Amino acid sequence: MKRENVFQIVDELAREYEGATRLEDGGKILVRLPEVIFPRGCNPISTRALVVLDEQQAAPQLLIEQVPTLANGRTPKSVSATAIAGDPWYSFSFNQRWDENTNSAVQFVEGRLRRFAQNE
Repeated sequence: MKRENVFQIVDELAREYEGATRLEDGGKILVRLPEVIFPRGCNPISTRALVVLDEQQAAPQLLIEQVPTLANGRTPKSVSATAIAGDPWYSFSFNQRWDENTNSAVQFVEGRLRRFAQNE
């Protein structure tokens, strides 16, 4: 990602997610989101999230604090635990097209969360 786009994403996340906080860890910029909403039918309905921005990567990464149960009652596949900045988070795989020059930060976050609308 381009450096100027990284800072634009940070600013947008701070505007759109009340209470978002920014920190740096190992050359990466981390934006903690106090609440993101899962798709209808998931339990819980929301969780905290972390957006990882690294200029060396083509796209941000979205991590969540809590893995939801899907609408069909199952646990999502392809979810793994990781620790960043001393806190536990969950990463997950989802193929989403996202272009830093045309898509917004909100489109990135909300698009990634749609992964949990798919029953497995």
